[in-house]
Amino acid sequence: MLKILFVGAPADAIPNHEKLDFGQAVALTHELELTYRNEQREAAAEFFVIGKDGLDLYKGAFNFGSYDYPNIYHQIKDKATKIRVDKEKQADKLFLLEQIEKLTPEEFKKEETIDRTLINVDKDRISRLKKWQRVTVYSLAVALGAGLLLLGVSHFLQKAQYEEALEEGRSIVSQQEETIETYEYGLLGEEAEFLKSLEAKDELTESQKRILASLYLEKDEFEKAVQIMKDTVYVETLLLKNPQLDKEEKIKKINAFNQLYPTNEARFDLAYYEADYELMMNIPSINMTVERSEMKTYGLLKLGKVEEAKVELNNNNSEELKQKVDLYEVLTAEIKTLETNLADAKKDAKKDDKAIKGLTTELKKKKDELAAL
Repeated sequence: MLKILFVGAPADAIPNHEKLDFGQAVALTHELELTYRNEQREAAAEFFVIGKDGLDLYKGAFNFGSYDYPNIYHQIKDKATKIRVDKEKQADKLFLLEQIEKLTPEEFKKEETIDRTLINVDKDRISRLKKWQRVTVYSLAVALGAGLLLLGVSHFLQKAQYEEALEEGRSIVSQQEETIETYEYGLLGEEAEFLKSLEAKDELTESQKRILASLYLEKDEFEKAVQIMKDTVYVETLLLKNPQLDKEEKIKKINAFNQLYPTNEARFDLAYYEADYELMMNIPSINMTVERSEMKTYGLLKLGKVEEAKVELNNNNSEELKQKVDLYEVLTAEIKTLETNLADAKKDAKKDDKAIKGLTTELKKKKDELAAL
């Protein structure tokens, strides 16, 4: 089992000088990287990958908010793969790469493509975007950006073709600005134009497919969303993760989607929102995302399966749920003590009604607190 130890990380988000499980560290760096991107901040931290024998297998520095990598899994995989090592250390390298694949949840392994030309789009205009819209803007027009870079390198190295390359570069920049303008205005409110620009493309990147599917879901055009993503579970998960929907809207949309494309994941999600935790736990073969792991942890807690909830908590590392688990244990212990004291008081002829009434009131209060968790 690999452990990660951070030094110099933002203390309010990641524990320093504390050995963390590898999967937990991946999730924390992923979340903080996205947060820093959205807030346009940067911070650096050193980290060490520690093997089961206590020896360092890898040492690196992660730059939060830099757009270099979405999390430490991608950084280690990229860097370690390129490092040349002696034959004696080849086994350690292979072990490291094997373990990070094994210990990283699938949702954090997905490759991302970032267009850095959009990272510095006029802040006065981007500030009008919602958080999810800013993230979308930053991920668009990657093909044009890469094309411009490659063209610049290949042509400008040849002085004889300088003027021709310069003219082509101007043309591409103009096209790129037009594309960025279309995306930005679409996200600022002109969804029809944005939707039209994506639908007109012969080929879409994975990021663009997700954006287009999300736009279709907003319009309840479920068939089109599935046609784009070719994965009903993934599309339903987009509904689950949509921060723009409140609970009632989410239930309504997931229900409607499930009528067309029934999945165990939709049944699981709906059971959670309907507080049918017994049903949740009996639905097999669920694609367990971080969100669903949190839902499962809470469901186990509500069923009184505290130890199982603690185990599941390791898969999502939710601080809020950890506090609920801790409070659940405190309340159940207090309730047990009060029940014992109340039973003893009722047997004791010397106890007056006032004392019994006080214990009864306190017991009810604690049970109400437990039910409200």
